[in-house]
Amino acid sequence: MPPSCRWSWRASSTREIVVALMAPWVGRQAKSWGRLPLLLIGFAALLVRALLFALLSDSPLLVVVQLLDGISGAVVGVLTPLVIADMTSGTGRFNLAQGIVGTVSGIGASLSTTLFGLVAVSFGRTGVFLSIAAVGLLAALTLWFLMPETRPSTEQ
Repeated sequence: MPPSCRWSWRASSTREIVVALMAPWVGRQAKSWGRLPLLLIGFAALLVRALLFALLSDSPLLVVVQLLDGISGAVVGVLTPLVIADMTSGTGRFNLAQGIVGTVSGIGASLSTTLFGLVAVSFGRTGVFLSIAAVGLLAALTLWFLMPETRPSTEQ
């Protein structure tokens, strides 16, 4: 296996291990801390990860940086259905809302690959990761200022 593939495999495995280990903790903390603080932590991890990718080029260090992707993956993976359940409670529209969120996420993933590919061609590796960090910052600020806490008041 070429060295670049070996590091890619390790980075992907690292992310999945972190997600598996953190998901139960995120679920418990969502009950006590609330959804919004954890979402902010998850989006902040994405922002820091993008900035570190822009600045680092050493393969072993990049594997360590992938731990941040595992943190955000666990947070977003656990909290997305929780927030949808909170917002649709009693309406009978959970599946519809989850389908809409999944569709929008898929469209965003498809468009971001194309858009950031164009940025990479025009501005290089550092430019693309700084652009990703800017989008992460915008997402975190949007959460901070526009999203209310959705945790039911009975969950203390």
